[in-house]
Amino acid sequence: MAQPPPPSPPSPSQPAAAPRFARLASRYRVYRLPAFLLAAALLAVVGLATVVGLRSFAESAQWVEHSYQVIAELESTLAATRTVESSARGYRLTDRPDLHAEYLSSIPAALSHSAQLIALTRDNPLQHRLARDIERRVRQRLAEIDRLLELHLRDPQQARLSSLTSNGAEQMRALTAVADNMREHERSLLASRDARTERNAALLTALVVGGLLLALSLLALLMLSLWQENRRSRALERESRQALAELEASAAERQRLTERHRSLSHYAGLLQSCQTLEEALDMTAHVIADLIPELGGRCYVLRASQNLAETAARFGREAIASADLLHPNDCWALRRGQVHRSQAHDGGVRCAHLERADPQRAHAGDDDPRWSLCVPLMAQNTSLGLLCLSGARPPREADLALVQSIAEQLSLAIVNLQLRETLRVQSLRDPLTGLFNRRYLEENLQRELLRCQRRHLPLSVLMLDVDHFKRFNDTHGHAAGDALLARIGQLLQELVRNEDIACRYGGEEFTIVLPEADAEAAAQRAERIRAAIAATTIVHLRQTFGPATCSIGLATSQGERDTPQQLLQSADAALYRAKAEGRDRVVDGNRSAAVASDARA
Repeated sequence: MAQPPPPSPPSPSQPAAAPRFARLASRYRVYRLPAFLLAAALLAVVGLATVVGLRSFAESAQWVEHSYQVIAELESTLAATRTVESSARGYRLTDRPDLHAEYLSSIPAALSHSAQLIALTRDNPLQHRLARDIERRVRQRLAEIDRLLELHLRDPQQARLSSLTSNGAEQMRALTAVADNMREHERSLLASRDARTERNAALLTALVVGGLLLALSLLALLMLSLWQENRRSRALERESRQALAELEASAAERQRLTERHRSLSHYAGLLQSCQTLEEALDMTAHVIADLIPELGGRCYVLRASQNLAETAARFGREAIASADLLHPNDCWALRRGQVHRSQAHDGGVRCAHLERADPQRAHAGDDDPRWSLCVPLMAQNTSLGLLCLSGARPPREADLALVQSIAEQLSLAIVNLQLRETLRVQSLRDPLTGLFNRRYLEENLQRELLRCQRRHLPLSVLMLDVDHFKRFNDTHGHAAGDALLARIGQLLQELVRNEDIACRYGGEEFTIVLPEADAEAAAQRAERIRAAIAATTIVHLRQTFGPATCSIGLATSQGERDTPQQLLQSADAALYRAKAEGRDRVVDGNRSAAVASDARA
């Protein structure tokens, strides 16, 4: 609803301003009831849209949860299949009855997970078809493993030869490829659902904000109309002259605010493109220095432990110096989670990290005009850092509002950057041990091996397995087992070089890739790792467990034709020999193979 143009200033040719205003008021009086009804209708529409939007968000959340269930069940199917494969391989290599029992007990889990995956994807024909394909390939892989196991029971030598020519690796790669396809499709569904939720949220926000603004505008017009009717012509003339002066000042202020909003929008867009926290903080410092040059200060970032905030960026010249490091309890803004403003002479409510006021100046009764402003960086009810600003003159409210807007944008950017880094780390590292995961190993072992082969350098692989880990779990519980694995992961991170790749291969198995390390150096490294683990104890729930022992299999690249699969298989075979020879030892797969070759010769 368009507003009527403001009346022009009175002039000698307009002596009857009051009667003219009365006529205008009477003309607009007929629009009051329709405007009120329209405002009420808009508020009702906004309320209905809010209810519908909340229901839509709840439904979207259910579908997102369903996608995560499908992805989790898919990973469980692959993990269970690999467990069956590992148990069968271990039994063929060692003929241990417990491995055969583990193999038999893990088959139903693989079939159960694949069946559950089919049940979860009945709503999606494409995913349902891929799930059935995965179940079929899982059954094919289990059948092939069973065939090799039966052949091993009849003729171990023939079974060993058959395993070398078996298509098990191709079956597993095909199964993994189908699983990757299904996972990517489910993630695309998840992304589309998230995008749809964002669109609905944006539409709902626009509808709610627009409806409220329009309703409030109508109500404001009604109030303005009632107010205008109670004014007399002399007050109207006086206010008209005053309004003209205020209009000019408002136009100037509006132009300045428009420029600031444009800069703030540009800043928000640039924040979305920042790749690191340092970039975001440096850009924030430059923006504050450009938009409010009379202010100075710094930006603090809280450490992950939440016990200390350190300076990450500076801007301008501080009127009141602040500490480089501060404890969250030293700042009222971080304590309360709200903006805190103080004057230099107001010592009772000043933050402890700010410099103290001059006692001589305060004693003389001279008020210090300097002021400080602490704005907490908050997102999702979590403290991220602090913007600390100070100036030599009293601030304008517009400047304070601008600083708070910048703090809000920066808080969201910090959360997004931290979330992006967290997701990147989670995709590459095992959450329990902090080591790289098997996917990272498969992606990087090939590259490191090719690099070493081009330079004619050796590359060694260690395959490590915790001895009697299942018995440890059964005796002390899975929580203690997880604590033991986490401690072993910490030891491996301390004992490997920066260029080495330490991974959790699966369960209690670990793999270490040692680029440019020959068999002798790798054996020495493996012996140090074995001794460190054997000397380590853990404390869990006020109980001390350990020490634990481990068996390590070693394999070293012998030529340019070696492949990652061959190295891993050799190290795995050496690991099983170490277990068969009594555990708590290191077995070099290359040396054992050479001895066996000499014996046959």
